[in-house]
Amino acid sequence: MSKPRLLPNSLVRNANRPQISPAFPVVECPSRSDFPVTRSDTDVLDEVLAWFRDCLLCLAGRREFNRGRYMIEIATKETVKDIFRRFSVSLRSGEKIACLFVFNAPRHYAGHGGAEEAFAFLAEQIEVLGDVPAWRLADGEALSTTIRLVCPVTGIETDFDDFECIAFCPQSDDRDDPLYDPLMAAPHVCVNMASDVFAFSSFVRDASVAKFGVPPHEIGDPEILEPFFLPCVERWHRLASSTIDRFEAATGTSRCPVHVTASGNSWIAAHKDPAFAEREKRVREHALPNIYGRRIAEAWLDHFRGFVPYRGAGLARQGVLQ
Repeated sequence: MSKPRLLPNSLVRNANRPQISPAFPVVECPSRSDFPVTRSDTDVLDEVLAWFRDCLLCLAGRREFNRGRYMIEIATKETVKDIFRRFSVSLRSGEKIACLFVFNAPRHYAGHGGAEEAFAFLAEQIEVLGDVPAWRLADGEALSTTIRLVCPVTGIETDFDDFECIAFCPQSDDRDDPLYDPLMAAPHVCVNMASDVFAFSSFVRDASVAKFGVPPHEIGDPEILEPFFLPCVERWHRLASSTIDRFEAATGTSRCPVHVTASGNSWIAAHKDPAFAEREKRVREHALPNIYGRRIAEAWLDHFRGFVPYRGAGLARQGVLQ
């Protein structure tokens, strides 16, 4: 599914179903001032970590966070490149799977400004990682990065070309904001970087180690791996579908449609995927792992059968189906 998605802090559980409660806490402002009190970087980071721990409904993201494989750091425009460099090193060592750049930006705290302004700010901070100018990132362009890594499944070094940067802000959780979309909400302005293909590959590697004691490339036999890969696709699909169901329960869907389609193979959302951010909301249909997970698994099997050398590049799903 989509890169791992961040969920609003406004979710609490009643029975087994998330309910809407007051949105992210608003920072108190000084008298006669529209500028909020600045929080320390430590406080901002602690709030984001607590949100990941207690409120995140994205099941794939929660899984990696609980395993200690999410790099979450305070960032500035000046430190973005260094954080990305260290993230790349941690990917190669197997220590991390995803990265969250968190910006301590008082003008974009919850209750201040709008989502469009927050996304423009984030685009300006993160554009140094690519060749797309900030104004285009804020208006629907993708910020994709290629990182060469050893595939966790095949053991082959290859390019993963779908490390996407996605912007999130607290204003996305505001029903009165024109860009209301809780799927793009977080307690502070931040940018998430992750790869669907690499995340799924890591998920399958973990499952193989749990079942066989070794990763798939140490097994190598397609007769063993084919019946193993299919349940992995199904489990990844259930994680994605359950996450979307949770979003649906927490979203005012008359304003922002989100749901799994009747076929179960795709989902509806009011944003483009991939896109760094958008200035206009449109309903779009996106593929679920029943489609793109099987394509990835087939590429692995082709490699183990000796048909073609494995290439991670180009395997990422095309997010827009129609």
